[in-house]
Amino acid sequence: MIVADFGRLKAFRVDWTLQKTPRLEPLEEMEFEEAHRRVLDTVTDMAGRHAAPTQRHWGAPIADVHNLELETRRRLIRRLAKRIEQLIERDGRDGCWLAAHKEINRQILDELPESVRARIEKNLQQDLTKTDSKELLEQFFSA
Repeated sequence: MIVADFGRLKAFRVDWTLQKTPRLEPLEEMEFEEAHRRVLDTVTDMAGRHAAPTQRHWGAPIADVHNLELETRRRLIRRLAKRIEQLIERDGRDGCWLAAHKEINRQILDELPESVRARIEKNLQQDLTKTDSKELLEQFFSA
């Protein structure tokens, strides 16, 4: 079971107890620092952030900042997808469940190879990274 949002990824193994109840065993947890950084922290040219105002309180942001945000987002999604691919190839021989935030779910799936996508049995478009184990299992079993 893998849950992900824009800045965090958690992987679990679902084990069954003797009483036939599911139990989650944490495999891995990753935090992507770039997802929590602001553009101001990345760009060092403070003078070049806004165009010169033409009237009082005007100032159009330069388009490079927007492109930088989009490129950072694309790179993070690729890193997430690559890590998910590695986890599924290593531990997901019997199948995998994936939950990712609805804004990035489709993009992550598009980055995964077809052989890895075929192993995903359940795919939820929800952000469950901050959910406790009991509720996480309930979400997947009710889907």
